[in-house]
Amino acid sequence: MRATIKMIAEKAGVSIGTVDRVLHDRPYVKAEVKERVLKVMEELDYRPNHMASALATSGTTRRFAVVQPPWEGYVGRAISLGIYRFREERRDYNLNIAIEEYPQGDTEACLAILDRLAAEGVDGIALCASDTEAVRKKLQELGERHIPVVTFNSDITGARRLCYVGEDAHRAGRIAGEIASKFCRPGDRMLLVYAGPEYVSHKARVDGFMERLEELGFSGGDFRVAITRNDYDLTLAAVTRALEEEPGLKLVYMANLSVPACVVAIRRAGKEGQVRVLAHDGGPEIRAFLQTGQVDFSIDQNLTYQSYQALSVLFQAVLEHKLPEREFYYPASPILNAETV
Repeated sequence: MRATIKMIAEKAGVSIGTVDRVLHDRPYVKAEVKERVLKVMEELDYRPNHMASALATSGTTRRFAVVQPPWEGYVGRAISLGIYRFREERRDYNLNIAIEEYPQGDTEACLAILDRLAAEGVDGIALCASDTEAVRKKLQELGERHIPVVTFNSDITGARRLCYVGEDAHRAGRIAGEIASKFCRPGDRMLLVYAGPEYVSHKARVDGFMERLEELGFSGGDFRVAITRNDYDLTLAAVTRALEEEPGLKLVYMANLSVPACVVAIRRAGKEGQVRVLAHDGGPEIRAFLQTGQVDFSIDQNLTYQSYQALSVLFQAVLEHKLPEREFYYPASPILNAETV
């Protein structure tokens, strides 16, 4: 396998940017660091990427865009880190990565961005959007214009795209269902909270959750479902109402992002330790809830991998003319609890 800048950086204990500066004999690199990097290059028999050098001097700029909702907090930082890593590893190339954001759930705004990018001649798009017929048609149009699209974080079912990078949400839901079966018996009442059917990944989590429990002898009548659009207030109201109307509620399955609202509702109802909570993701808030016992388990996903891999697939398709090796790129779904965080 040909050595890469990333491999050199890891072995030399420096950043990819430092390796790049050594490669191009740029200033601001200490002599001992430069010597160490050069030694690693020799050990790995590194040969510069001539295609990258040719692109860098040709003036040709490849333009990619990441189209997504304006994520905040942990999710936004994790997605941004993937984009940053992609940029750093391909600094030898003339690449322009634009981040285009639209209001969560605003399909018209998302479509307007896609139209503008197409008119501007973008070379490839990494897209996170709601699963709607309008978006599906737009991806067909982009494909006909030879603009490759990779969906990430949330897939568009049946759409024309190179591949999907993100959580295997159905499997993650089945994992949650298996965990729930250890707390509940058939006939026990459970509340399922998710954003809505247009959020494909959240709906797939719920479908997988129910599928696994039904295989284990539970029935559809055991589940109470609340659609809360990832909204804190809607989630707080839904969980509060369920706790009031069903005093014997055993478990809340949070398939969306509003876990803090669920925790507050349970605390206000005086049900901490009585109602089990299963969640998704592994941000700081979730980890804190796991450590305090307010959430029992969470199924994590690698958000940084999603944006990084989506851009990597586009890069290979556009610059190396390589199609993705598979249709779905699923990172692992590790189970988090108080001991693993």
